[in-house]
Amino acid sequence: MAQLNLVPDPAVVGVQIGLFIVNVAIVKKLYLEPYLRLRANRDTLTTGSHADAARLLYECDEIAKKVQDSIEEAAATAASHREAVKATATQRRAEIIRAAEERARAEVEAVARRVKNEVAEQRAMLPKCISDLTAELFAATTNYN
Repeated sequence: MAQLNLVPDPAVVGVQIGLFIVNVAIVKKLYLEPYLRLRANRDTLTTGSHADAARLLYECDEIAKKVQDSIEEAAATAASHREAVKATATQRRAEIIRAAEERARAEVEAVARRVKNEVAEQRAMLPKCISDLTAELFAATTNYN
């Protein structure tokens, strides 16, 4: 009767392991690596483009936020500068108006004093003028007859 021998023959096992390794290397070089390269290229061209587009959109949004923040900061700086300049101008205007009012008041007071003095001088001369006129009138009326 035939006997079943379950002891592996080392030479056959070695040859089969060698054939397996050679077949794995051939399949890897001829089929697996080109397929993986092709798939990576396809993913790069499709999904990679989407990822690049998403990244670029994100970068654009970040840049737009930075620009908007810069614009807001510049607007705030300009507003504070404008308010400071306006406050300084208002203060300077008040000083100029106050100085002009003081000069005008002094000028009006000087003119009022001068007019008052001239009126006083003219009043002081009035009795003499009246007496001179009276004398002239008297002389004219007495010589007239």
